[in-house]
Amino acid sequence: MHRIGSHQLYVGIIMFILGNVPLYELGVQARQNAPLAMLVGAAAGLLLAGMYLALHRRAPEAGLTELYRLHFGLWLGSAVAFMHGTEQACEAMNQLWSYGDLAGLTLLGNAPVWLIKLIACLLSAYTVIKGVEVLFRVIELLFPLTLASYLLLAVMLYLNKLPDWHRLLPFVGFRTVVHAAIPLIMLFPFGQIITFLAIWSFVREQSKVTRTTLLAYMTVTLMLLYGNAIIMAVLGPQLAQGSVIPLLQVVQLIQLGGFIERLDIVVTLLLFFGLYVKLSVLYMATVLLVQPLLGCSRTACVWIIGAVLYAATFLERNSTVHMWDTLHWLLMYNVVFQIGVPVAMLVIGVRRVARKAASGALHPK
Repeated sequence: MHRIGSHQLYVGIIMFILGNVPLYELGVQARQNAPLAMLVGAAAGLLLAGMYLALHRRAPEAGLTELYRLHFGLWLGSAVAFMHGTEQACEAMNQLWSYGDLAGLTLLGNAPVWLIKLIACLLSAYTVIKGVEVLFRVIELLFPLTLASYLLLAVMLYLNKLPDWHRLLPFVGFRTVVHAAIPLIMLFPFGQIITFLAIWSFVREQSKVTRTTLLAYMTVTLMLLYGNAIIMAVLGPQLAQGSVIPLLQVVQLIQLGGFIERLDIVVTLLLFFGLYVKLSVLYMATVLLVQPLLGCSRTACVWIIGAVLYAATFLERNSTVHMWDTLHWLLMYNVVFQIGVPVAMLVIGVRRVARKAASGALHPK
């Protein structure tokens, strides 16, 4: 069985949650208080992460499909695992769609979208075939480059004196902030850490899973808070809300010494890295959920799911339809599997413990 270390888990969670978030300015419904909305969403997401970790600790060596069967029984648990697999596949398909959109808007405007999506799908499929250990080694290699690039961009923004922190004022009201944060930011990106319920059983040192996960969660929360705040401080609420890719628009303003400018390529590559990581981890989770149900080899399962993912990206006519489906159907799907099903599993577990305790009281040894 492939195993990953606690450091690989740490950087994997950071890169996964970071993922495609830089494509958006989350919380713009709260206007200049978008960073506060991000903070509230992260706090709510932390409760979800704690719930997922509690479920994992019940059977640390079990995969997510086995965990569902343990709580719901063989048939119902298998059905829930299959439905969750389709939800993870929808999330992965969303990343493939973003690949095509991002490439068309930035570097490869004349390249056929079907080819870009195909290349992205094949790259992720090859990584998933190689297994969890190889996937997280690749993420471990990408992490220092990603972190250094974002830090460099932040320094350049300060050297250009672009951030104006007065743009984060005044306070719009707590109700507006909460409405912007819950459920959207709570579920995306923070609630997506439920994907790691399929990954945690592969960690070599199970005793470090909870601590490492929470540390990674706190780290990526600080990164996203700062990124959200600095975009708002540079663009202001109106431009941030109207921008297609706010981070790209911010970086286009950097000019140093008359020759360092047009750093779009750096941001685009960082976004591609994030999309690749998120797509691959979601793809891996889908395979881990569905393979025990299909009873086929991992390679066969990867190609079957990959073909479905690729074909599904052509079902939506345009970006408008895709965004509507994401914000309505996929969001409801997320609520079911990020909140509803885990809460049901917690209740089932508590009832079983209570039943065993009552049985022990009635029939003492």
